[in-house]
Amino acid sequence: MFNLDRLKSVREEKKLTQQQLSDLSGVPIATIQKQEQGIQKDASLSIAAPLAAALGIAIEDLYSARITSKNVKGEEVPA
Repeated sequence: MFNLDRLKSVREEKKLTQQQLSDLSGVPIATIQKQEQGIQKDASLSIAAPLAAALGIAIEDLYSARITSKNVKGEEVPA
């Protein structure tokens, strides 16, 4: 699932306004606003990829799911 808090926090860390992020990414400002406000709770790759690129982060960083290696018993094992 798309991590709405992460989008806003990274944008603010980079000292970008929503308009600046929109200009850099090509994603409409209304879409960015909806994402950050939680109105639109998930984002397709066509939205997340340009946002991540504009923010200078990996696309995976905008999603809350983390993949770990687990054995059959569900215990984490070194990847």
